Amino acid sequence: MKLKFYFLPFIFFILTNCSTYKDANSSLVSGNFHNAFTLSYNKYIKSPTEKNGIKFLPLIYDSYSKAQKADEARLKEIQNLSNPSKYEEAYILINNLQDRQKCIVGIDGKSINGKRINFNLKDYSLAFKEIQEKYVDFLFNEGQSFLALNDKNGGQDAYYRFKKLESIYPNYKDTRNLINVAKEQGTYKVFVQLSNNTNVVIPIMLERDLLNFNSYGLDKQWAEFYTGNPNYAYDYTIQLSFERVFVSPEKEKVEVHKFEKEIVDGQTELIKNGEKVKDENGKVIMVDKYITVKSKFEEIYRIKEAIILARYYLINNNKDEQVISKELSSNFVFSNYVGNYTGDKRALDKDYLKMLDNRVIPFPSNEQMIFDCGQDLKLKLKREIKNIF
Repeated sequence: MKLKFYFLPFIFFILTNCSTYKDANSSLVSGNFHNAFTLSYNKYIKSPTEKNGIKFLPLIYDSYSKAQKADEARLKEIQNLSNPSKYEEAYILINNLQDRQKCIVGIDGKSINGKRINFNLKDYSLAFKEIQEKYVDFLFNEGQSFLALNDKNGGQDAYYRFKKLESIYPNYKDTRNLINVAKEQGTYKVFVQLSNNTNVVIPIMLERDLLNFNSYGLDKQWAEFYTGNPNYAYDYTIQLSFERVFVSPEKEKVEVHKFEKEIVDGQTELIKNGEKVKDENGKVIMVDKYITVKSKFEEIYRIKEAIILARYYLINNNKDEQVISKELSSNFVFSNYVGNYTGDKRALDKDYLKMLDNRVIPFPSNEQMIFDCGQDLKLKLKREIKNIF
C-alpha cells in the first residue's frame, strides 16, 4: 500500500507533463502560437534545470518565433490602415511582443542536446512609445466625446475610457480628475422614501432596515441612494407605500392521537403441544415474544401569521413621470409543533417521536411578526431595484 501511495503522485506528475506538452504542441500546429508559448514557457519555468522542463525548450523556441512573426505582421497591417479603432489591438500586440521577449531573456543562448538556442531579439521601445501615444490620445479624445453628451450613458462610457487610460498612462492630461467628473455624471441619484397608508404602526426597526441600502448588497457602481429629508436634485424617487398590514391572532390547536402497536419484547421458549421444542443439539429453541403496546399522543399546533401588502413606485424626476407602479406582497408564518404522550412510547410513529424533541416557543410580538414579514418584502424590493440600477 505504501508503494502505491508514493507512486500515484509520480504518475499524476508524468501525466500532467504529457498533457501540457500535447496541448502546447496542438496549439502550435493549429496556429495559436501565443497560447503554445505560454503553456510551454510556464511549464519550463517550474523546473528549468530538470529533464521534464528542458524538453519544452524546442517548443518555446518554435512558438516564440512564430508568435513574434505573426504579431509583427498583424501590427504592420494595422498601422498601415491608420484606423484609430484598431489602436487597442495594436497596443495589445506590442505588449505581447515585449512580454514574450522578456520571458526568453534568461533562456537565450541555452543548449539542448549540444545545440545552442538563439532567439531573435529586437528593440520594441520606440514602437511601443509611438503606439502608446496614439492609443492614449484616442482614449482621451473618446472619453471627452462621451462626456460632452452630458448624459448618464455618456458619463459611464467616459468613465471606463478614462479608467483604462489611467491604467496604461497614469494621470495623462489630468485623467484622474476626469474619472471623477465622469463618475459623477454617470451616477444616478435616487431618493428613497416610505409611506404608511394603514392604521398599523410600522416598527421603527423595519423602517430603518428598509432604508439601510448598505444591507441590500446592491452593486452601486452607478447608483447612489439617499433617505431623510430631500435636499438634492435627484434623478429618481423610489416610494414604498404600505397599503395593508395584518397580523392574525395567536392560534393554538390540540389534536389527540391514539396508537396501538405489536412489538417484539424479548424472547421466550418455543412451546409446542405443551412441551419445549429443542434443536438437534438438544438446546431449547428461543423465539421472539410479542406484546401489544398503547399510547396516547397530544399534538399541539401553534400558529401566527403576518401579511404586508405594499406598492412600489419609481418616479423619473427629470421627466416628472411615474415609470413603475407595482404591488408587492409578503407574508410570514410562525408555527410551532410540540407534543406530549402517555402510555408506552414504543407505540408512537417516527414523526411523532421527533415531535417530542420540540420545545414550546413563545409567540412573537406583533412588532416582531411585521419585521420578519418585512424581510421578505425587502428582498422583493431589492429585486425590483436591481432590475433598474
